Amino acid sequence: MRFLQKRQGCLGCLGVLIIMLLCGTVTTFTLDRVCYSGLSQRLPIYPNAEVEMRSHNLFTEFGMGNTIVIMHSDDEPNVVRSWYGQQTGGYLRQTMESGGFVDRIAQRLARGDWDVTREEDGDGTQIILFGTCVN
Repeated sequence: MRFLQKRQGCLGCLGVLIIMLLCGTVTTFTLDRVCYSGLSQRLPIYPNAEVEMRSHNLFTEFGMGNTIVIMHSDDEPNVVRSWYGQQTGGYLRQTMESGGFVDRIAQRLARGDWDVTREEDGDGTQIILFGTCVN
């Protein structure tokens, strides 16, 4: 009789452990997707830019953790800055006015910055995107 009680206790503990593991996995995957949803809209890839470097430290680019993308464009820095200002400003305005639940959560969890400068050799523009989420 005691053997059955011990076995049931062990099975109960194992069941709780499995449920906790599943909940943690689902939560992590969901947060990664929420981060991706927000940051990929906040930090779009500039049209016709050549990506020189991509780096992220967790599961996916623009997901949880940090993401850095460095690009080169032949366009002038003022043109690129203007494009990023319109794209990111429009997304933020739209999110604040009529964004859904996921957009509002992504807005709170994620931070995205971009920097546009003239290339050191003076030929074209360097674009740096930096995103961080749930960090």
